[in-house]
Amino acid sequence: MNKLSKLLKALSLILQKPYLLNNVLKDEIVFKEGFQRAFPSVAFKQIRLVDLMESDEVCITPYAFLSGSSLATDFALLQLLCRKYQVKDYLEIGTWRGESAANVAPYVDSVTSFNLGDEQLLSLGLEKNYVESHRFFSKDIPNIQHVFGDSQTFEFDQLEKKFDLIFIDGDHSTEAVKRDTVKMLSYLKNEQSILVWHDAKVDTEYPRYEVLMGIYQALPDHMHQQVYLVENSLCAVYIPTNISDESPILNRLPRNFFELTLKKLPIEDK
Repeated sequence: MNKLSKLLKALSLILQKPYLLNNVLKDEIVFKEGFQRAFPSVAFKQIRLVDLMESDEVCITPYAFLSGSSLATDFALLQLLCRKYQVKDYLEIGTWRGESAANVAPYVDSVTSFNLGDEQLLSLGLEKNYVESHRFFSKDIPNIQHVFGDSQTFEFDQLEKKFDLIFIDGDHSTEAVKRDTVKMLSYLKNEQSILVWHDAKVDTEYPRYEVLMGIYQALPDHMHQQVYLVENSLCAVYIPTNISDESPILNRLPRNFFELTLKKLPIEDK
C-alpha cells in the first residue's frame, strides 16, 4: 500500500470513527516534534543512578512486582535522593499501593501522600479491587500522612508545610503535568528543594515528550538547565545543586548492571 492509499484509508477511518484522531495526536512522534518546536535549544542532560549510591547496595522494600507499579530503580532513586540530600519532609502527588511512600519513609521525618479518595475513584468507574489496593503498603506507617483530593482544585496551603522533595506521579498528560508542577513550585521549602517526575521516559532510555513538555512549560527558563533524566529509571529530576551530568545516548552498551536477590515476605492479616 503506497503512502497516498494509506492516507486515504486513514482519513476514511477517522471520518467513520473520529475518536481515532486522539491516537494520532497522542503519538510520541507528534509530542517529540511539538517539544522540539517549543524548546529548540533544549538538549537533555542525564545523571547516573549509580552516582547517587553511597554504597554498592540499596534495599528496596516493599516491592510487589504488580501491574502499574514503578520500577525498582525508581524507588531506589527516591530513596537515594532522600538520603543524599537529607530530606526531612517529602510529598508525593499520586499514590497507589503506597510502595514509593513506604520506601522513603525510613529516611525522612515525614511523608505526605496525596491522592484521589476512594469514593472519587469509585465514582470514576474504577474496579473495587483497584481502589482497595490504594495505600496497601503505606497505610500503617506512622510517619506517613494520607491526604485526599484532586490536585487541580486542592488547596495545599491547608497542609501548613513545605517540602524538601516533591514527587509528581499523577495524571501524565501535558496539561496535568504542567498544572501540578506550577502548583508545586510554591510548596518547595527552599532553593535546595528537589522535584522528581515519574514516567518522564517511555522506558529507561527513551524520553516521554508528553510529560517533558509539561515539565518545561511549567518551569521558569532559569530552572531548565538543572532538569535531568535519570539513567536506569523512568524519572526526571530537578536538582538545584552542581551535579555531574552527561548527554544521554540511546542504545549504548551497558556500563553497569544490577544484581537482584528476591526475598519473599508474607503479608500479615490486618
